[in-house]
Amino acid sequence: MKPVMSFDCYGTLIDWEEGIWNTINKILARRGINKRRESILSLYAQIESRAEKEYKPYKEILKEVMGEIGRVLGIKLEEEEKYALVKSIPNWPAFSDSKNALMRIKEDFRIAIISNVDNDIIEETIKNLGVDFDFIITAEMVRAYKPDLRVFKYAKDIMQVDKSNWFHTAQSIYHDIIPAKKLGVKTVWIKRRGFGATPPANTKADFNFLSLEDLANNIGSLK
Repeated sequence: MKPVMSFDCYGTLIDWEEGIWNTINKILARRGINKRRESILSLYAQIESRAEKEYKPYKEILKEVMGEIGRVLGIKLEEEEKYALVKSIPNWPAFSDSKNALMRIKEDFRIAIISNVDNDIIEETIKNLGVDFDFIITAEMVRAYKPDLRVFKYAKDIMQVDKSNWFHTAQSIYHDIIPAKKLGVKTVWIKRRGFGATPPANTKADFNFLSLEDLANNIGSLK
């Protein structure tokens, strides 16, 4: 049986930083407010990671994040604006190499998504991505958010895979690489950008690549 390669979705397959920034910046621009992209993404990372300590649906998390960003920036948001991130997710772009790389990797691996979202959100994203995954694991299924180890333990039970045949691939060291390593899963770090919309964290993954295309080109190096 083929080994499993699981993927984080938003930040690894989908350019969520572009989606988050574009959505929030539009709200700021309406009010004539200029903020650096890096500062907004860092603020997002701080607020979202706090909000995910206890489980609630991801749509509620995003509404809470928008409300808190407004509070920190001294902006009174309209009710519709509090749902701006939720409504924008279907329009968040995939990285240009995601689909092709996944199709190539799928020749040698069973592929999975492990994502901090609701079921209906990931379903729409996968449909837009146009790739069939063998396994899909969401925060809604587990009632917990990465980096909670319960997410990865649940994934292991669903995928019925031994750790020696499981590679987890992600951009976020905080959400993915650190907890996967704690469970003895082989980790693959995709260096998309800096920390961006994820909290800063430090550890060394077992394998490092500059992009998913780079990973697909060197898939034979995984041992």
